[in-house]
Amino acid sequence: MYCKHCAKEIDDKAEICVHCGRRVRSSISSILENSELTRLRPAKEAKSPGLAGFLGFFLSWVLLGPIGYLYLGQWNWFWITFAITVIAYPLTFGFAYVLFPFIFAFHQYQMAKELNEQLEVAKGREDS
Repeated sequence: MYCKHCAKEIDDKAEICVHCGRRVRSSISSILENSELTRLRPAKEAKSPGLAGFLGFFLSWVLLGPIGYLYLGQWNWFWITFAITVIAYPLTFGFAYVLFPFIFAFHQYQMAKELNEQLEVAKGREDS
């Protein structure tokens, strides 16, 4: 990882840059990154990023956007986004209805790519 302030390389888990001394991540982001709640569960088989994005986008139009996380095997993300969806739709007076399909599509697409990368790394370790 690189420091966002001085652009020098630092440890991925660092909260403060050893070069410039500035904070590189907030305490909230470090809590979420290290949380069991938001951790990706390893995939047993490769998932299609295109299908994941498609599910996230089109199912959101019928208020079922979190179901795409079930395709990815990420029950934790399903429940997180389900709760956010239930709260956000009435609080935003429908604005979330327009915005969420794009958010779900992008996030589920990226998550599928990351899960596939983790799967390739794990298979590479087994082959070695």
